[in-house]
Amino acid sequence: MNRVVTGWDESGEPVVLFEGPPPVNLDFGYASASEIWVTDSSPADVRRSDDPAAGEWQLGPPPSGTAFRIATYPPGAEIAEHATETLDYIVVLSGELTMTFAGQEITLRPGDTVVQQGTPHGWANRSDVPCIAAAVLLDAQAGPVSPELLTQHMP
Repeated sequence: MNRVVTGWDESGEPVVLFEGPPPVNLDFGYASASEIWVTDSSPADVRRSDDPAAGEWQLGPPPSGTAFRIATYPPGAEIAEHATETLDYIVVLSGELTMTFAGQEITLRPGDTVVQQGTPHGWANRSDVPCIAAAVLLDAQAGPVSPELLTQHMP
């Protein structure tokens, strides 16, 4: 995977700040994630020249921030029902991913999207090929979910 990050140099000219693999790639066993970009405020500071995605990984974004990552779910992957204090935008890029939600199962295919508003959910790849999904997590206020469901599972 090639990550290209543009920005500004000291004289105010547009430049490519980073090009190459993402700085953080994690393998959770049941899934993996590549950290693409992180912001720590809204509105975001687009004059940064450092790489906030290269910092210590955490599931949720910083307070008032965002996290953009690419997740890969191998065949047979299953993540138990959980909730996060985030608003998530998820797009399936390839393969299939099943979202378990409120006693339902919803199969997502390439191009399908989910707007996950802090509700309890789970993920499963019931196909025989990996599923790749893009996810943008935004810091959010907690929903009315029981504390035992708020976990540190990867989205």
